[in-house]
Amino acid sequence: MSPLHEMSISARSGIGLFSSSVQVLLIFSVVLSVASAGCSTARIKKQGRGLDAILTQPTPPEPASVMAEKQSDAPVQASDEALSGSSDGEAAEENRVPVGSITIEHNELVEKWIRYFSEKDRERFQRFLDRGAQYREVVENILEENGLPKELYFLAMIESGYRSEATSIAKAAGVWQFIPATGRRYGLQVDHYADERRDPIRATEAAVKYLTDLYNVFGSWHLAMAAYNAGEYRIVGAVVRGKSRDFWKLAEKKVLPAETLNYVPKFLAAMTIGRDLEKFGFDESGSERYPDLEAVEVPAPVRLSDIAKAVGIPFSELKRVNPHLPRDMTPPGATSYEIWLPENLAKNSATVESIRSALASKKIHGLRRVAATAEASRYHRVRAGENLGRIARKYRMSVSYLKRLNGLNSNRVISGQTLRVAAKSYHPKPVKSARGLASGSSKAKKIRYRVRPGDNLTAIARRFGTSVEELKRMNSMKRNHVLAGQTIRVPSRL
Repeated sequence: MSPLHEMSISARSGIGLFSSSVQVLLIFSVVLSVASAGCSTARIKKQGRGLDAILTQPTPPEPASVMAEKQSDAPVQASDEALSGSSDGEAAEENRVPVGSITIEHNELVEKWIRYFSEKDRERFQRFLDRGAQYREVVENILEENGLPKELYFLAMIESGYRSEATSIAKAAGVWQFIPATGRRYGLQVDHYADERRDPIRATEAAVKYLTDLYNVFGSWHLAMAAYNAGEYRIVGAVVRGKSRDFWKLAEKKVLPAETLNYVPKFLAAMTIGRDLEKFGFDESGSERYPDLEAVEVPAPVRLSDIAKAVGIPFSELKRVNPHLPRDMTPPGATSYEIWLPENLAKNSATVESIRSALASKKIHGLRRVAATAEASRYHRVRAGENLGRIARKYRMSVSYLKRLNGLNSNRVISGQTLRVAAKSYHPKPVKSARGLASGSSKAKKIRYRVRPGDNLTAIARRFGTSVEELKRMNSMKRNHVLAGQTIRVPSRL
């Protein structure tokens, strides 16, 4: 694809995913090949064929010492808080995937895409920024809370332009452009009644897990992103043929697919522009603010129009925040299903019960039932011998994120306890000062918050359970003035 061609939506992201066992077997197959140096190399089959594409090779690949080569992104260990293990079920120290910052290369390809986005395709790139801005806070926080670089926010931007309705010719869909098999493997419901690839928050959680898997395999963000675009098997094949784990060396040797050759430079260009919007003449100030939402369980199957009436909001608004329900009803796979509702309504238990009661008589009968895969994947029942570290690893998330999802103050869990493993809200919740994480606590973990149009320090402080003075101290600010699009540090909500 020509570097000056319009930015295309990837049609192959997420093909042939890695479960933990697949990662081990893939790496093991490559390690075996070191002992087989000199053997003829079999061509790796096209991605998306499953683990058999590697295990059925007549001879193993021949990268020699390629896979032991120093990784180009030089990642550093990013561990979560140390968690002491004990017989009472407290989490042991978490084996976090080592991640590092994403290296920006200022080469000819990257510069060409910077010029393209900032000059020739300027209006469309501004639309991408505007659409993405409403999701930016939640996407970056989910990435950071799970130990991944927040800059991966721009990966979804080049995948879909942050259009939840985006669909490729290969049937990849949603903000993160997952194909159906990818979405299902990472816990998303994809069927006739629900396509959670189009739910920005659920899809972001799935993307975090997939990207974690890819980084575990390749040890390089450039190669992990290349695999996200082309499929991991094609990138393993490129590494084998090119005898390098450096993306740019593989590009020079012309062993990468044409689209992938431009995919990583496009990401780096978008990331470069996004880091300094003013320099390139862009802004996010005109972006519409996405509403604060909470996941609420309602009867299924019922029509969204009936839910809108029971809740007292326009159908269009309910549909807007639940873009993953193409039939305008909750799926018939279970007796209930979680949808997104305005936070102010969802927090009122009496209102929620009233809504459920009103909808009980509105259930649709006679529909073919489908497997309720998504609902089951949002919870985990603790088994004997499990701790938070083990559970977090299973769901490819950090212990701190798992604790926040469940409102846990300690690391102790007990057998039979049910834990939530999927987000319940779109936006951060205030931190309670009683837990020692609000103003004045030097041990409080901090996250980044992008100031929205209409925000001021007072509103931001109230939202995060701190004070204006504490926000000013954290950000070395002398005045109370903040600008839309500005990034400031705020207390994390653990």
